[in-house]
Amino acid sequence: MDPIKKILLIVDNDEDWLALLERFLQGQGYSVVSTQDYAGAVKAAEKVRPHCAIVDLKLGKEDGLSVCRYIKASPELKHVPVIMLSGLDGLPEGSGCDAFVCKADGVERLLSVLKKVLSRS
Repeated sequence: MDPIKKILLIVDNDEDWLALLERFLQGQGYSVVSTQDYAGAVKAAEKVRPHCAIVDLKLGKEDGLSVCRYIKASPELKHVPVIMLSGLDGLPEGSGCDAFVCKADGVERLLSVLKKVLSRS
């Protein structure tokens, strides 16, 4: 499917990283909705029904795993793949996300994983 028709939800509390991802993914033809916290992520996910969620592991009070659990537990959203981002190199076992990208690997790696995840959904 053409990326222009794909809506991505990006959740990251780092404003600079969020802006970078927005610009990069919009430049690739994706529609992007972004937010910086758990509450915004839940609200946006319910409203826009994204094709994929890209979520930072560390969000402040709530973590990215909470966003992932919410999406996967929702009957309306459980089909939405979740790509977890982190500055760390790996995730805890049983995270429930569909893919993981270390921020240090860069946006090109994220794009590659995103395309792979979207092709499976």
